Amino acid sequence: MAILTKNVANTDSFLDINNDIFRIITALNKDVQLKQLLINTDFKPLQGEKIEKDLRDVQISRAPLLPFDEEQGSLITVTFINGELDSKSETMGTTLAVDVFTPGNQWIIAEGIRPLMIAHAVNNIMKYEIKQTGGVKYRLTDVINAQLSDTLIGYRLIYVAVIDD
Repeated sequence: MAILTKNVANTDSFLDINNDIFRIITALNKDVQLKQLLINTDFKPLQGEKIEKDLRDVQISRAPLLPFDEEQGSLITVTFINGELDSKSETMGTTLAVDVFTPGNQWIIAEGIRPLMIAHAVNNIMKYEIKQTGGVKYRLTDVINAQLSDTLIGYRLIYVAVIDD
């Protein structure tokens, strides 16, 4: 299915959410430092090689990918977790989760704690680059400890769609 734009007459909230998630993983995939933090598993990941390959639906994904080999580095997933339908406007107030998972043995890096550095990069992209279909932004509201497997642990960043004043 092709990613639709708002110019298509037959869109609905679910297609908007689908488009938003694809735009988010695409924006995350463009950030060179974020990709270095995900792929370079050594102590100084930002001094390692620049990552040019596409990480969408590999390490920056729309669904948790298991099994995931910890030698691959860290993983980000973007998931639709809640939608509150406004029956008058037929729009949905959307809540998305961006999960950051890192193998426990790769947390400590020269710049600090890898999953927090990844969360920082993700939040900057969400804050300054991402707009939901229709111009609504996503705002970080919660950060929660998260665990995907015995080795992949990290944080869940909860984003809610809001209209800026």
